[in-house]
Amino acid sequence: MPSSVDVIAEEGGSFALTLAAVEGNLIYGYGNRALVRPELELEARLRDDLGEGWNIRFAILRTYFQSGDDLLLHLNVAGVEPHTSDRRVARGHVAELAVARVLYAQNHTRDERFDVRLADVSPTGVAFVTARTLVTGDLLELDTTLDGQPLRFEARVVHMTPAIYGRNRVGCEITTILEADRHKLLKVTQRADGDGSADERNPDVAERLESARRSTVTNHRVRRYDTF
Repeated sequence: MPSSVDVIAEEGGSFALTLAAVEGNLIYGYGNRALVRPELELEARLRDDLGEGWNIRFAILRTYFQSGDDLLLHLNVAGVEPHTSDRRVARGHVAELAVARVLYAQNHTRDERFDVRLADVSPTGVAFVTARTLVTGDLLELDTTLDGQPLRFEARVVHMTPAIYGRNRVGCEITTILEADRHKLLKVTQRADGDGSADERNPDVAERLESARRSTVTNHRVRRYDTF
């Protein structure tokens, strides 16, 4: 120390938490004043190149005014959990439109709505494709229909990767959902083969392969027409 770790705030948002010193069980840190308060929990998700690592939860005991954008924080470690790279829950591939409503976002206003296309779902997570730029910690409410039944839940953005055609693929964890709606997601995943091929377990790979296939077909057509 001092060092910084990226943390996700329970009520939305993410920021670099500066860990300054340790005194017994007490950790002194500095954090974004807009995203911290006493009794709030922050979570750091530390990963290596293989996706292995730890989830570390910090509990904010007290906050103190400091100049600038940060507050001085008194923290305790509330929990430490190992994380493996293996996907624990099977996902079902879908291609449904959904409406996303912003609950908290760094680059969007609250209650802003925009359309997304769901890519896969599970009882604990969802991925969708959008032209919007979202960041880790953003909170959304998603409203969609699966198997002809309405479905609504809240989700937190955990990662974003570039997709084809200039869009972004956004992976989220579900934070709030009715048990009846969670059961609907479970039914979708039960129809999927959780032990399928590597492409089936990694939709990003499948999407890139499909893009490459389309590109190959297009190039082939161009060459064929050029011969006339």
